[in-house]
Amino acid sequence: MLHDEARPMSPVEILGGRLGAEWPAIRKARETTQGKRREIEAAFDAKLAPDSSLVLFGSIARQEMTEGSDTDWILLVDGQASPSHEDEQHNIAAELGKLGLVQPGRSGVFGCMVGSHDLVHKIGGEDDSNSNTTRRVLLLLESIPIGKRKAYDRVVRQILARYLRDDRGLQFGRGPYRVPRFLVNDLTRYWRTMTVDFVYKQRTQQGRKWALRNAKLRMSRKLIFATGLLRCFFCELDEMAAEAREALMAPPHHIEQMLRYLEMQRALAPLDILARAADLPGVSEETARKLFDSYDRFLSILDDPAQRKELEVLSIDNDEMKMSAVWNEIRRVGKNFQGGLTNLFFEENQELARLTKEYGIF
Repeated sequence: MLHDEARPMSPVEILGGRLGAEWPAIRKARETTQGKRREIEAAFDAKLAPDSSLVLFGSIARQEMTEGSDTDWILLVDGQASPSHEDEQHNIAAELGKLGLVQPGRSGVFGCMVGSHDLVHKIGGEDDSNSNTTRRVLLLLESIPIGKRKAYDRVVRQILARYLRDDRGLQFGRGPYRVPRFLVNDLTRYWRTMTVDFVYKQRTQQGRKWALRNAKLRMSRKLIFATGLLRCFFCELDEMAAEAREALMAPPHHIEQMLRYLEMQRALAPLDILARAADLPGVSEETARKLFDSYDRFLSILDDPAQRKELEVLSIDNDEMKMSAVWNEIRRVGKNFQGGLTNLFFEENQELARLTKEYGIF
């Protein structure tokens, strides 16, 4: 893949160079994302209060913006309540509208003001609603701050610290591995919630946009879950985390270095995490190509207005789906992507397979 020589190559570019692969849709999506982020940054320069951050989620955070991508966002507040925060919320919606960005859906999860308390303190239990879980997990897996980021950085750090501090097995376990199991379990819970909610929406929304949601579940939603697991497993696999593992295993069992390691990994987009995994020993070129060729094709479909529109309006009727070329292509691409993930997590790198069986199943 071509890259700007003024900046370091990303893991995706390094992998593409090794394979001699061109992934034009991935490259275009990253260029589109960079341009849009610059526009948004300029619009919100110095306009937010010090105790709040504008946080974007979804394709713009994954560096995967395509034609028609919506813009999920929250105003994250980490401070005392103030009437000015509601004004900020309305101003954000208006400014994003002026930039021509598609607004979030009507579920109420995004496009609103969110305080930090529930995100940090309500992990599990009856008070940890679907909305709270979604915001917390996506803060870790696919989010970027716009403008002032101090509130964002504080909240993300405190969420990660909760997962590490409350994980006694991570700090005091006698086993050979140091994987943040509390975090793995919450990521897995979120993935299963997404799959169940997909069927719920299929029923309550009478199949509206079923095919588009299904395509995303097969690809981008599955990507963030897979790379969330990889971020956790790299705590054990990555040589750069060696000192962090040692600090956890020996008294007084400090979490600070592992916390910094997880924060460092968050700077990488999901596809870059996947590219790092595709470079692990034993992972075949066929698997790497299967993963990235299929994802590149998925992004090219979403970037085509006609194909995206067909996915949006396609009926849930079986006969109509069978006749849809774009739906059949999504099914093919999704199967290839799943096949690549199966090879990656279960078959080709033995250390990763061992961790998947140890932590990712039961």
